[in-house]
Amino acid sequence: MRDTSGRVVEGVYSNLFMVKGGVLLTPDLTRCGVAGVMRAELLSVAEQANMPARALDLQMSDLQKADEVFLCNSVYGIWPVRAFERLNWPVGPVTRKLQSLVRGLLDI
Repeated sequence: MRDTSGRVVEGVYSNLFMVKGGVLLTPDLTRCGVAGVMRAELLSVAEQANMPARALDLQMSDLQKADEVFLCNSVYGIWPVRAFERLNWPVGPVTRKLQSLVRGLLDI
């Protein structure tokens, strides 16, 4: 979903992350959106793992340039986005690493 200015914000019931050049990116939610529990946990886990992470204004063009894309919430954990419209992404190493790091937080 996007805000009224066209910035990428989040999924319907999930937070959005993307990876570009090894950096974990998530939308800045100071103007709108819900900063979920799992989003906060992922940012904390990334910091503990010395993984660079940034919350910033993201546009569709950033999504088009992403190396990996995934959604998360505290019920389902992390699930990779493989395709959106004409865009395709692999389930990459950062997504897999984060999935393994947070697996213990979920009852899965």
